[in-house]
Parts: sequence; C-alpha cells; structure tokens
Amino acid sequence: MPKLSVCIPVEPGFAPPHYLVGQLLQKADSDIEVIVAPFGTGGCDDTLLALAAGDPRLKILPAAPETISAANFWIGTVAAADGDWITLIYPDDMLEPDLPKLLVHLEQNHPGADALGWNAFQISASAPRTIKATVPLPVLHDTTILDKTAMLDAFFQWTGSQQIPRAPFGLFHGALKRGLVDQILASSGEASWLTPLPRFEWTARALIFANELALCNRPLSAASVTPFQPVAIASVLAGFPFDASIGLTAAIAEIQARVLHDLGVNWEGFGPAFVKACMIDCMLEHDEPSFERKGQAYFTAIHHMPGGAALAAEFRPQFFSQPPEDTRRGLHGNTLLIDRFIGNARTAQEFYAVAWAMMSPVPIMIDRPDILAQNVQTTW
Repeated sequence: MPKLSVCIPVEPGFAPPHYLVGQLLQKADSDIEVIVAPFGTGGCDDTLLALAAGDPRLKILPAAPETISAANFWIGTVAAADGDWITLIYPDDMLEPDLPKLLVHLEQNHPGADALGWNAFQISASAPRTIKATVPLPVLHDTTILDKTAMLDAFFQWTGSQQIPRAPFGLFHGALKRGLVDQILASSGEASWLTPLPRFEWTARALIFANELALCNRPLSAASVTPFQPVAIASVLAGFPFDASIGLTAAIAEIQARVLHDLGVNWEGFGPAFVKACMIDCMLEHDEPSFERKGQAYFTAIHHMPGGAALAAEFRPQFFSQPPEDTRRGLHGNTLLIDRFIGNARTAQEFYAVAWAMMSPVPIMIDRPDILAQNVQTTW
C-alpha cells in the first residue's frame, strides 16, 4: 500500500498531465501512487499509456462518461486510490514530489492528525504581465497542529476571509487520511455532492469529521487558477438565496448550508465577514456590466437571508477597471513577498519550479529542523 495516492481527474479542456506525472514519478523510491482519470475521449494518450506500462505506480482509469458530474468524477477517481493518504490536483497544477516523506514524518510526530493542509501558490497563467503582482512565500517551513474550532469558524463563519474562506484543508491541494475519506463518503446523504465545486464540499466535510488538523507552513503545491464561471444550478434547499449562478462566494455559501442541512444542522445566516467576501467577489469583476449584475444579485440574496436587511446596508463593493497593482517585495514578518513572474514563470508548474529552489527541501524539514531554524535567523 503506497503512502500517498495522487488523484488527477482530467476534466474537459485539460491536456494529458505529462509533466506533472513525470515529476511525481521522477524518484524511483518515492512511496507514491499516481492515478490519472480521463474524461470522455480526452485526458490520456499513448505517452501516458507507455509510462504506465513501465511504472506500476501510475494507474490509468477507464474513461469517465461525459455525463458525469464533477463531484462524482472526483469520487470515482478517489475510489481507485490505494494509498494511506489521498490528495487530488488538476493536470496543470504541481505537487511536491517529496510529500510522501513528509506524511511519514507527520504520522510519527502527530499520529492523531488525519488532515494535512498547506497554502498552495495560486497562479493564473493568463495574468497580465503589465500589472505588478506579489506572491507570498512563508519563511517558516515547519508543521503545526491547528485548533479545529478556529478552522470551523474560519470556514463556516468566513472569519478573516477574502473571496473564499481561509481554511486550507480538504482533498484538493490537501491530504486526507484514508479513514477520514471513508468517513466523509459514508456520511453522504441525498443532498450531498450537488455542486460544481466539489473542492469546497470536501473542505466542509473534512473540517467537520477530521480528528486533528495539521498545517505545513511551507507551500507544497501550486494551483493553476481560472476565474469561476457562474453555473445555473439552484440549491436543493427551498428558499436558500445563494447559489452558483451568482458567483464563487455564493456557490461556497450554498455548499456550506447544504452540508449542514445534510448533517441535520439548520443554517441561520451569515455575518459581516461573509458580506465582505461577497463584496470582494464583485470587486474581482473588471467588466462594469458584469460587476453591476453580480453586485445586484448579491445585494438581493443578502436581503433574503436571516438578518440580511441590516447587513445589506454594508454591501458597497467598489468597481476597478483592472486588478490593482501590488509592488511590495521582500521580507514582511515571516513572509517573503516575491514577484508573480519571478524567473519568467508563467504557469503554476513553472512558478513552483522557481519557488522550490527558494524553499527548504522536505528532507531538511524532517531530519534537520535545527539547520532550518538557524537559516531563518541568519539568512532572512
């Protein structure tokens, strides 16, 4: 049984993950399993089939039917995993190849931890080079146990959130122990997985059912991000005002309320932190007609939630015709702010290759934390 299963569903629009698979399987002794799940007629080719024929750690699944939902596509991919831990990423993303070694270390030092999270680099390949942008790189590269109550508050109450909740846990760019994955799937009810954004439903359920949450302060992956496209999927909750047709924040709110309902907990509305997240979701629209439509939809939905009339008065998003620049660079506290296009990196995979050279190797994190602490004090 491998230590880690990396699930890669190849959804429509993605090319076969040649580079990603090659990087993950580069070390012959890596205790890893890579599962590629094609979709319809795409997602696999002769190159991947040849790799799978020469390396038993690579598993190619039969093509999923084109009518399958994103959530069920993920669940079907996870069902093929044999690892002690499971993670899921997309073909254009990048994952730390030494993650299995870190998981062994985590089990030895925090045997109760069944969810490992980290802050993945968020990289858009279409980001304009003419607008200066910053990517944060934490200087401290240790692993700590977080308070579960605080994480539940951060996710379900949107405490300290931006457009999405600040809770880096779940199956997508996070690792869950097999027992936790089985428990999550066993708890599914009639209202489960009815979303175009399964990553946030996995986060919601992982936070609820996890025994102990471990956070690695070193980024372990890079996610290739694209703007969320609203989808006309109404909530199964009668009268619930938010859904995926409004925007990303609304789609997450629907997931939160539906998961709680599925577990027998009534949704009682959101507070000011959620309204702020709705505003940020609007402010990321740089086309004015789209900004106006989204703002009106959010304003109406906020009015229709419990206590929403008073909160709607605080809903005042500001329109920006383009993303604001961020010219900050250098060390700010325990975070190093670096240029989004450092090393001429355009994609998430290119960015991770550059950032990897600036971060502590996983073996040093595991075997020589004293050297790491010394370097933090003297180098930065």
